[in-house]
Amino acid sequence: MAVAPPAPPSIETRTITSYIVIGLTLTAVAVLSWRISHVFVVAFGGIVLATVVRSMSEPLSRNTRLSDRWSLVVVLLILLLSACVLTMVFGNLVMGQVGELREKLPVALEEFTNSIGKSDMGAMMLDSFEKSMTEGTTWSGFGLAAGAALSLTADLILLLFLGVYFAVDPKLYRSGALRLLPPKRRAQVRSALDDAAEALRKWVLAQLAAMVAVGVLTGVALTIIGVPMAFALAVLAGLLEFVPIVGPIFAAIPALLLAFAHGPSTLVYTAGAYVVVQQIESNLITPLVQRWAVKLAPVVGLLSVLACGYIFGVIGIIFATPIAVVVVELVKHLYVEDTLENNAPPAPSISAKAARG
Repeated sequence: MAVAPPAPPSIETRTITSYIVIGLTLTAVAVLSWRISHVFVVAFGGIVLATVVRSMSEPLSRNTRLSDRWSLVVVLLILLLSACVLTMVFGNLVMGQVGELREKLPVALEEFTNSIGKSDMGAMMLDSFEKSMTEGTTWSGFGLAAGAALSLTADLILLLFLGVYFAVDPKLYRSGALRLLPPKRRAQVRSALDDAAEALRKWVLAQLAAMVAVGVLTGVALTIIGVPMAFALAVLAGLLEFVPIVGPIFAAIPALLLAFAHGPSTLVYTAGAYVVVQQIESNLITPLVQRWAVKLAPVVGLLSVLACGYIFGVIGIIFATPIAVVVVELVKHLYVEDTLENNAPPAPSISAKAARG
Protein backbone atom coordinates (compact mmCIF):
# COMPACT_ATOMS: atom_id res chain seq x y z
CA MET A 1 0.00 0.00 0.00
CA ALA A 2 1.51 3.34 -1.13
CA VAL A 3 2.06 6.04 1.46
CA ALA A 4 0.36 9.33 0.60
CA PRO A 5 2.72 12.32 0.26
CA PRO A 6 2.56 14.89 3.07
CA ALA A 7 0.10 17.67 2.49
CA PRO A 8 1.62 21.04 1.58
CA PRO A 9 1.49 23.68 4.29
CA SER A 10 -1.63 25.73 4.26
CA ILE A 11 -1.70 29.35 3.13
CA GLU A 12 -2.19 30.46 6.74
CA THR A 13 0.89 28.53 7.87
CA ARG A 14 3.02 30.01 5.08
CA THR A 15 1.78 33.51 5.95
CA ILE A 16 2.66 33.09 9.62
CA THR A 17 6.11 31.71 8.68
CA SER A 18 6.77 34.65 6.35
CA TYR A 19 5.76 37.11 9.08
CA ILE A 20 8.15 35.42 11.53
CA VAL A 21 11.01 35.56 9.02
CA ILE A 22 10.30 39.22 8.25
CA GLY A 23 10.12 40.04 11.96
CA LEU A 24 13.43 38.32 12.71
CA THR A 25 15.07 40.03 9.74
CA LEU A 26 13.86 43.47 10.81
CA THR A 27 15.02 42.82 14.37
CA ALA A 28 18.47 41.80 13.14
CA VAL A 29 18.68 44.88 10.93
CA ALA A 30 17.62 47.11 13.85
CA VAL A 31 20.23 45.61 16.18
CA LEU A 32 22.95 45.91 13.53
CA SER A 33 21.96 49.50 12.78
CA TRP A 34 22.14 50.34 16.49
CA ARG A 35 25.61 48.82 16.80
CA ILE A 36 26.96 50.76 13.81
CA SER A 37 24.90 53.91 14.31
CA HIS A 38 28.11 55.91 14.66
CA VAL A 39 28.99 55.04 11.07
CA PHE A 40 25.66 56.42 9.89
CA VAL A 41 26.10 59.83 11.50
CA VAL A 42 29.67 60.18 10.17
CA ALA A 43 28.39 59.28 6.70
CA PHE A 44 25.63 61.85 7.11
CA GLY A 45 28.26 64.45 8.01
CA GLY A 46 29.96 63.61 4.73
CA ILE A 47 26.66 64.18 2.95
CA VAL A 48 26.33 67.60 4.60
CA LEU A 49 29.85 68.55 3.47
CA ALA A 50 29.13 67.24 -0.03
CA THR A 51 25.99 69.39 -0.07
CA VAL A 52 28.07 72.49 0.66
CA VAL A 53 30.58 71.67 -2.08
CA ARG A 54 27.89 70.82 -4.64
CA SER A 55 26.06 74.05 -3.83
CA MET A 56 29.16 75.90 -5.00
CA SER A 57 30.10 73.71 -7.97
CA GLU A 58 26.68 73.39 -9.61
CA PRO A 59 26.21 77.15 -10.26
CA LEU A 60 29.74 77.25 -11.66
CA SER A 61 28.92 74.38 -14.01
CA ARG A 62 25.64 75.99 -15.15
CA ASN A 63 27.21 79.39 -15.88
CA THR A 64 30.38 78.14 -17.57
CA ARG A 65 31.35 75.46 -20.04
CA LEU A 66 32.98 73.36 -17.37
CA SER A 67 31.66 69.86 -16.70
CA ASP A 68 30.42 68.80 -13.28
CA ARG A 69 33.71 67.07 -12.46
CA TRP A 70 35.89 70.02 -13.47
CA SER A 71 33.61 72.47 -11.65
CA LEU A 72 33.98 70.34 -8.55
CA VAL A 73 37.77 70.29 -8.94
CA VAL A 74 37.85 74.08 -9.32
CA VAL A 75 35.70 74.57 -6.20
CA LEU A 76 37.86 72.20 -4.14
CA LEU A 77 41.01 74.02 -5.27
CA ILE A 78 39.44 77.39 -4.40
CA LEU A 79 38.47 76.13 -0.96
CA LEU A 80 41.95 74.71 -0.37
CA LEU A 81 43.61 77.93 -1.56
CA SER A 82 41.25 80.01 0.59
CA ALA A 83 42.09 77.89 3.63
CA CYS A 84 45.80 78.37 3.00
CA VAL A 85 45.42 82.14 2.57
CA LEU A 86 43.29 82.48 5.71
CA THR A 87 45.80 80.39 7.63
CA MET A 88 48.66 82.62 6.46
CA VAL A 89 46.79 85.86 7.20
CA PHE A 90 44.98 84.99 10.42
CA GLY A 91 46.74 81.79 11.51
CA ASN A 92 49.37 83.44 13.68
CA LEU A 93 46.78 85.77 15.22
CA VAL A 94 44.38 82.93 16.02
CA MET A 95 47.07 80.60 17.34
CA GLY A 96 48.56 83.38 19.45
CA GLN A 97 45.19 84.24 20.96
CA VAL A 98 44.36 80.57 21.46
CA GLY A 99 47.64 80.08 23.31
CA GLU A 100 46.96 83.15 25.42
CA LEU A 101 43.44 81.91 26.02
CA ARG A 102 44.80 78.57 27.19
CA GLU A 103 47.08 80.34 29.68
CA LYS A 104 44.53 82.83 31.03
CA LEU A 105 41.48 80.57 31.28
CA PRO A 106 42.84 78.48 34.21
CA VAL A 107 43.67 81.69 36.09
CA ALA A 108 40.22 83.13 35.39
CA LEU A 109 38.60 79.84 36.41
CA GLU A 110 40.56 79.84 39.69
CA GLU A 111 39.47 83.40 40.44
CA PHE A 112 35.89 82.44 39.65
CA THR A 113 35.96 79.42 41.99
CA ASN A 114 37.58 81.48 44.77
CA SER A 115 34.85 84.07 44.43
CA ILE A 116 32.13 81.42 44.56
CA GLY A 117 33.74 79.72 47.54
CA LYS A 118 33.26 82.80 49.69
CA SER A 119 29.54 82.02 50.08
CA ASP A 120 28.18 79.01 51.97
CA MET A 121 26.18 77.73 49.01
CA GLY A 122 29.14 78.12 46.66
CA ALA A 123 31.50 76.38 49.08
CA MET A 124 29.09 73.46 49.38
CA MET A 125 28.84 73.18 45.59
CA LEU A 126 32.62 73.26 45.17
CA ASP A 127 33.08 70.68 47.93
CA SER A 128 30.56 68.37 46.27
CA PHE A 129 32.31 68.78 42.94
CA GLU A 130 35.74 68.06 44.43
CA LYS A 131 34.44 64.90 46.13
CA SER A 132 33.03 63.66 42.84
CA MET A 133 36.45 64.13 41.22
CA THR A 134 38.44 62.24 43.88
CA GLU A 135 39.55 58.58 44.12
CA GLY A 136 41.11 58.45 40.69
CA THR A 137 38.09 59.71 38.80
CA THR A 138 39.98 62.85 37.74
CA TRP A 139 42.49 60.93 35.64
CA SER A 140 39.82 58.65 34.26
CA GLY A 141 37.80 61.72 33.32
CA PHE A 142 40.80 63.23 31.56
CA GLY A 143 41.37 59.92 29.79
CA LEU A 144 37.76 59.81 28.61
CA ALA A 145 37.96 63.41 27.44
CA ALA A 146 41.20 62.77 25.54
CA GLY A 147 39.73 59.64 23.96
CA ALA A 148 36.60 61.52 22.93
CA ALA A 149 38.73 64.32 21.41
CA LEU A 150 40.83 61.83 19.42
CA SER A 151 37.71 60.01 18.25
CA LEU A 152 36.08 63.27 17.18
CA THR A 153 39.23 64.31 15.29
CA ALA A 154 39.35 60.97 13.45
CA ASP A 155 35.64 61.27 12.62
CA LEU A 156 36.14 64.77 11.19
CA ILE A 157 39.06 63.60 9.01
CA LEU A 158 37.00 60.68 7.74
CA LEU A 159 34.10 63.06 7.18
CA LEU A 160 36.24 65.21 4.89
CA PHE A 161 37.10 62.27 2.66
CA LEU A 162 33.50 61.06 2.61
CA GLY A 163 32.32 64.54 1.67
CA VAL A 164 34.64 64.61 -1.36
CA TYR A 165 33.61 61.12 -2.48
CA PHE A 166 29.89 61.91 -2.13
CA ALA A 167 30.32 65.21 -3.97
CA VAL A 168 32.10 63.61 -6.94
CA ASP A 169 29.15 61.43 -7.99
CA PRO A 170 26.10 61.69 -5.68
CA LYS A 171 23.79 60.07 -8.25
CA LEU A 172 25.81 56.86 -8.10
CA TYR A 173 25.16 56.40 -4.37
CA ARG A 174 21.53 57.48 -4.63
CA SER A 175 20.87 55.01 -7.46
CA GLY A 176 22.54 52.24 -5.50
CA ALA A 177 20.34 52.93 -2.49
CA LEU A 178 17.18 53.04 -4.63
CA ARG A 179 17.93 49.65 -6.15
CA LEU A 180 17.41 48.15 -2.70
CA LEU A 181 13.75 49.16 -2.86
CA PRO A 182 10.87 47.59 -4.81
CA PRO A 183 10.67 49.06 -8.35
CA LYS A 184 7.20 50.51 -7.83
CA ARG A 185 8.42 52.59 -4.87
CA ARG A 186 11.63 53.93 -6.43
CA ALA A 187 10.14 56.94 -8.22
CA GLN A 188 8.38 58.15 -5.09
CA VAL A 189 11.45 57.68 -2.86
CA ARG A 190 13.64 59.34 -5.49
CA SER A 191 11.37 62.39 -5.46
CA ALA A 192 11.42 62.46 -1.65
CA LEU A 193 15.23 62.22 -1.59
CA ASP A 194 15.52 65.05 -4.10
CA ASP A 195 13.28 67.29 -1.98
CA ALA A 196 15.19 66.34 1.19
CA ALA A 197 18.50 67.13 -0.53
CA GLU A 198 17.18 70.53 -1.61
CA ALA A 199 15.95 71.27 1.91
CA LEU A 200 19.32 70.26 3.33
CA ARG A 201 21.17 72.44 0.81
CA LYS A 202 19.09 75.49 1.70
CA TRP A 203 19.46 74.84 5.43
CA VAL A 204 23.25 74.50 5.17
CA LEU A 205 23.62 77.76 3.22
CA ALA A 206 21.34 79.56 5.67
CA GLN A 207 23.31 78.17 8.61
CA LEU A 208 26.60 79.31 7.10
CA ALA A 209 25.18 82.82 6.75
CA ALA A 210 24.07 82.76 10.39
CA MET A 211 27.51 81.52 11.51
CA VAL A 212 29.29 84.36 9.71
CA ALA A 213 26.87 86.95 11.11
CA VAL A 214 27.21 85.66 14.69
CA GLY A 215 30.99 85.57 14.44
CA VAL A 216 31.21 89.14 13.12
CA LEU A 217 28.73 90.54 15.66
CA THR A 218 30.46 88.77 18.55
CA GLY A 219 33.88 89.99 17.48
CA VAL A 220 32.71 93.61 17.17
CA ALA A 221 30.91 93.52 20.53
CA LEU A 222 33.84 91.97 22.43
CA THR A 223 36.29 94.42 20.84
CA ILE A 224 34.15 97.38 21.92
CA ILE A 225 33.83 96.01 25.47
CA GLY A 226 37.57 95.35 25.66
CA VAL A 227 37.53 91.59 26.28
CA PRO A 228 40.95 90.09 25.39
CA MET A 229 41.33 87.57 22.55
CA ALA A 230 38.18 88.91 20.89
CA PHE A 231 39.11 87.50 17.48
CA ALA A 232 39.59 83.95 18.75
CA LEU A 233 36.38 84.14 20.78
CA ALA A 234 34.49 85.42 17.71
CA VAL A 235 35.79 82.53 15.60
CA LEU A 236 34.74 80.12 18.34
CA ALA A 237 31.25 81.67 18.50
CA GLY A 238 30.83 81.45 14.73
CA LEU A 239 31.91 77.80 14.58
CA LEU A 240 29.80 76.70 17.56
CA GLU A 241 26.75 78.41 16.07
CA PHE A 242 26.50 75.30 13.86
CA VAL A 243 25.83 73.22 16.98
CA PRO A 244 22.20 73.82 17.97
CA ILE A 245 21.10 74.86 21.47
CA VAL A 246 24.33 74.05 23.34
CA GLY A 247 26.80 75.60 20.88
CA PRO A 248 26.18 79.26 21.82
CA ILE A 249 26.30 78.35 25.52
CA PHE A 250 29.73 76.71 25.26
CA ALA A 251 30.95 79.61 23.10
CA ALA A 252 30.06 82.12 25.81
CA ILE A 253 31.76 80.31 28.73
CA PRO A 254 35.42 81.24 27.99
CA ALA A 255 34.46 84.85 27.22
CA LEU A 256 32.56 85.15 30.51
CA LEU A 257 35.48 83.70 32.47
CA LEU A 258 37.90 86.16 30.90
CA ALA A 259 35.46 89.03 31.48
CA PHE A 260 35.08 87.99 35.14
CA ALA A 261 38.84 88.42 35.59
CA HIS A 262 38.50 92.05 34.40
CA GLY A 263 35.77 93.03 36.82
CA PRO A 264 32.01 92.77 37.36
CA SER A 265 31.13 95.50 34.85
CA THR A 266 33.02 93.73 32.05
CA LEU A 267 31.30 90.49 32.98
CA VAL A 268 27.86 92.12 32.80
CA TYR A 269 28.62 93.80 29.47
CA THR A 270 29.98 90.56 28.00
CA ALA A 271 26.98 88.53 29.12
CA GLY A 272 24.68 91.19 27.71
CA ALA A 273 26.59 91.18 24.42
CA TYR A 274 26.14 87.42 23.97
CA VAL A 275 22.46 87.67 24.85
CA VAL A 276 21.94 90.52 22.38
CA VAL A 277 23.81 88.66 19.61
CA GLN A 278 21.69 85.56 20.16
CA GLN A 279 18.51 87.66 20.16
CA ILE A 280 19.55 89.25 16.86
CA GLU A 281 20.32 85.80 15.47
CA SER A 282 17.02 84.31 16.66
CA ASN A 283 14.68 87.19 15.83
CA LEU A 284 16.31 88.82 12.80
CA ILE A 285 18.91 86.69 11.03
CA THR A 286 17.18 83.32 11.32
CA PRO A 287 13.72 84.56 10.23
CA LEU A 288 15.29 86.29 7.23
CA VAL A 289 17.18 83.22 6.03
CA GLN A 290 14.27 80.89 6.82
CA ARG A 291 12.10 82.74 4.33
CA TRP A 292 14.28 81.08 1.73
CA ALA A 293 15.41 77.98 3.60
CA VAL A 294 13.50 75.27 5.43
CA LYS A 295 11.82 76.23 8.69
CA LEU A 296 12.23 73.81 11.59
CA ALA A 297 10.11 74.07 14.74
CA PRO A 298 12.21 74.85 17.86
CA VAL A 299 10.77 71.85 19.72
CA VAL A 300 11.80 69.54 16.88
CA GLY A 301 15.30 71.01 16.96
CA LEU A 302 15.62 70.55 20.73
CA LEU A 303 14.32 66.97 20.65
CA SER A 304 16.65 66.15 17.77
CA VAL A 305 19.62 67.35 19.85
CA LEU A 306 18.58 65.15 22.78
CA ALA A 307 17.89 62.10 20.61
CA CYS A 308 21.01 62.39 18.42
CA GLY A 309 23.20 63.10 21.44
CA TYR A 310 21.89 59.98 23.18
CA ILE A 311 22.24 57.75 20.12
CA PHE A 312 25.36 59.09 18.40
CA GLY A 313 27.26 61.02 21.09
CA VAL A 314 29.04 64.34 20.54
CA ILE A 315 29.11 64.13 16.75
CA GLY A 316 25.39 63.41 16.83
CA ILE A 317 24.78 66.71 18.63
CA ILE A 318 26.77 68.52 15.93
CA PHE A 319 24.63 67.14 13.10
CA ALA A 320 21.33 66.92 15.01
CA THR A 321 19.58 69.75 13.17
CA PRO A 322 20.45 68.71 9.58
CA ILE A 323 19.42 65.16 10.47
CA ALA A 324 16.09 66.54 11.70
CA VAL A 325 15.68 68.56 8.49
CA VAL A 326 16.12 65.45 6.33
CA VAL A 327 13.96 63.22 8.54
CA VAL A 328 11.11 65.75 8.63
CA GLU A 329 11.20 66.12 4.84
CA LEU A 330 11.19 62.35 4.27
CA VAL A 331 8.38 61.79 6.78
CA LYS A 332 6.33 64.51 5.12
CA HIS A 333 6.68 62.96 1.65
CA LEU A 334 6.72 59.24 2.41
CA TYR A 335 4.24 59.07 5.28
CA VAL A 336 2.11 62.19 5.68
CA GLU A 337 1.41 62.87 2.00
CA ASP A 338 1.56 59.27 0.78
CA THR A 339 -0.15 57.37 3.61
CA LEU A 340 -2.23 59.76 5.67
CA GLU A 341 -3.48 62.27 3.11
CA ASN A 342 -3.95 59.78 0.26
CA ASN A 343 -5.98 57.46 2.49
CA ALA A 344 -8.02 60.22 4.09
CA PRO A 345 -11.70 60.38 3.07
CA PRO A 346 -12.58 63.26 0.75
CA ALA A 347 -13.90 66.39 2.40
CA PRO A 348 -17.66 66.81 2.07
CA SER A 349 -18.81 69.33 -0.49
CA ILE A 350 -20.70 72.51 0.36
CA SER A 351 -23.97 71.04 -0.97
CA ALA A 352 -23.57 67.95 1.20
CA LYS A 353 -22.96 70.09 4.27
CA ALA A 354 -26.05 72.15 3.44
CA ALA A 355 -28.17 68.99 2.99
CA ARG A 356 -27.05 67.67 6.40
CA GLY A 357 -27.75 71.05 7.95
